[in-house]
Amino acid sequence: CIILIFIFHLFLRNQYRRINEVTNYAKQVQAQDYSLDIRDNSEGDISMLKNEIYKITTMLREQAESLKKDKLGLSNSIADISHQLKTPLTSLFVLNDLLASNPDPDTKQEFLQRIDSQLERMQWLVSSLLKLSKLDAGTVEMKKEAISARTLTERALESLKVQIDQKDIEVLIGSESDGKPALDMDFTGDFNWTLEAVTNILKNCVEHTPTGGQINISFENNPIYHAIIISDNGVGIDKEDLPHIFQRFYKGKNASDDSIGIGLAMAKAIVNEQNGDITIKSEPGQGTTFTIQFFK
Repeated sequence: CIILIFIFHLFLRNQYRRINEVTNYAKQVQAQDYSLDIRDNSEGDISMLKNEIYKITTMLREQAESLKKDKLGLSNSIADISHQLKTPLTSLFVLNDLLASNPDPDTKQEFLQRIDSQLERMQWLVSSLLKLSKLDAGTVEMKKEAISARTLTERALESLKVQIDQKDIEVLIGSESDGKPALDMDFTGDFNWTLEAVTNILKNCVEHTPTGGQINISFENNPIYHAIIISDNGVGIDKEDLPHIFQRFYKGKNASDDSIGIGLAMAKAIVNEQNGDITIKSEPGQGTTFTIQFFK
């Protein structure tokens, strides 16, 4: 009996020790300290409990890291947005002061046009950032509707008609450069969101194509994906800029002064949300080719 009592005492002491380990571990986790490894390879209910608690701790650690990363991303985005809005706001303050000095009618009209331009830029920036925020939050529900690639590109070009006409750019839709008959292609996606993406890419091509240049839009349909291929014969992109071209607020060496660096980032986010991808090929002085792929 004495031996049995002694053995039972050792057993209880060991159990209390292991329970105390779990209790202390739980306190550390509550204090957001995930450094302790409580996994136990021995048999018994407490060992199973330790392993399950460790799984939960691992999940909590991953969620904490993800939340920290999201907060950092939000902080960087707010800083970028503030920087982007600072320039047009400063211009508006300066123009407002100049208008207060009662300039002559011609100068006044010029100032008003510049104010209107800055307001439009701010409106576009805020609208684009709201759309990106929706995509980041996963609150956008992409429709599944039949889309004509030709109709889509024609609609996108309509909004850029003034810029295209001013630079006398030739646009070939659904044609190869040798002048073969135009083709069309149907695929499934959200028309309005995809229109936004294609418009942003075409806008980039128009801005970097010289006067009298050419933009070629062709379509590809194979067993793996549908693709819209947009090529220009513009200034091209430096190799060191290519890996960053889809990053938000990134401006390459050939970017214009008015460029914000958000259009291509939004285009990629929209296409990725629809099980697609955008790839780019470019050589300085030889133009750029964007390939928008929607995987089947």
